[in-house]
Amino acid sequence: MVLMNRRKFLLAKSFSAAAVLMGGGSNSQGKAGDPIGTFKPFIARDRLPDPVIIESLELYKRDSEWFIRARSNDGAEGWSVGHPKKTALSQQVFTKVIAPYMLGKDARDLDRLIDGVFLSGSNYKMQGQLFWVQLAAAEFAILDLLGKVAKCSVADLLGGSLRNQIDLYIANNHRSKDPKESIKRIIKSVESINAKALKIKIGGRMKVTDVVSNRTEKIIPMVAESLGDKCTLYADANSSYLSIKKAIEVGKMLEENKFAFYEEPVPFDYLEETKRVAEALEIPVAWGEQESSQWRFKWMVENSGVRIFQPDIFYYGGLIRSLRVAHMAAAKGYDCTPHISGGGLGFIYMGIFAACCPNPGPFQEYKGLTKSFPWKSSGDKIIVRNGSMTAPNGHGIGVDIDPDYLAKAERVE
Repeated sequence: MVLMNRRKFLLAKSFSAAAVLMGGGSNSQGKAGDPIGTFKPFIARDRLPDPVIIESLELYKRDSEWFIRARSNDGAEGWSVGHPKKTALSQQVFTKVIAPYMLGKDARDLDRLIDGVFLSGSNYKMQGQLFWVQLAAAEFAILDLLGKVAKCSVADLLGGSLRNQIDLYIANNHRSKDPKESIKRIIKSVESINAKALKIKIGGRMKVTDVVSNRTEKIIPMVAESLGDKCTLYADANSSYLSIKKAIEVGKMLEENKFAFYEEPVPFDYLEETKRVAEALEIPVAWGEQESSQWRFKWMVENSGVRIFQPDIFYYGGLIRSLRVAHMAAAKGYDCTPHISGGGLGFIYMGIFAACCPNPGPFQEYKGLTKSFPWKSSGDKIIVRNGSMTAPNGHGIGVDIDPDYLAKAERVE
């Protein structure tokens, strides 16, 4: 296996794709204290003429949900919902690292703040999901605060809303079920929202062998026969194939059955191997759900490692970092269709991204609207119908969580 060296990423010469995001071109260097340095900010400062100083950034818990409140020194507030599972594992990253860094800062500088907190002290040594999911939750709350101050949606704040409706693909996970039971469940989920696209799971999820023997070879043609005329079909291997040969073999099977993308065929950190699989196939390979490094995304874009990029909006640290990937990909003519973690307000963050992203691809991942706490749309009512969802367009993130419910949440310090 060829390993990508971090020094190689950091010293790599900037290509034209990265130059789209870089003020001054490929040789420009970030200023001191401006670490990632040359990405153009997304926050529309013209909508925010006055400083918005972060007075507090607090974590709350009620039942199994985590809530974040960002408050400015003039009393404006923004709220978000953290990752349902990962927050519990790393809550002190939020309370001891991220929140203290943000206090007293101007929220309008959020583009720089998300890089600054990462490189402050030795925080960069914590890189990984348990750091980035906490930063994402903080970013969502601060964006909600800024949107409410500016009296606009987060999509408009991050460059402008490009679409009012988001077409969805329904995600399925039935690896432990035999193919006949799987197909019943898949059809039921498609019918639940009249989806025009769906994604199935293949392989053993970081294991070469299927949980149910030969499930992959059976489920692919079954799904194509049952739903191929009605839906765009995607398949996710979740890093199942250690062998490039096997990954290509499965990819050829997907091509024969007219699937539209093939996600994460080999282990997600096998960059060269992912590229080799992608080069051997006609079906576009999708990648990025597990990735947390901006530089590895940059390498994959510049080297045409795949054709569809999938930062997880939580795992990768929020909307701004994910939009950076999208704009790098757009410069090369590639789509950026993010992975979205289930639970909380994941569907809202996905909707915001898809509304303002220039190249989100035809369908976005959907895992349902949350029912675990009371909320309502602050703009047009968010409805899922005929395979599409209303894009959030209210002020801030476009959602208000019931204040009476939040009043009973406990502060976590």
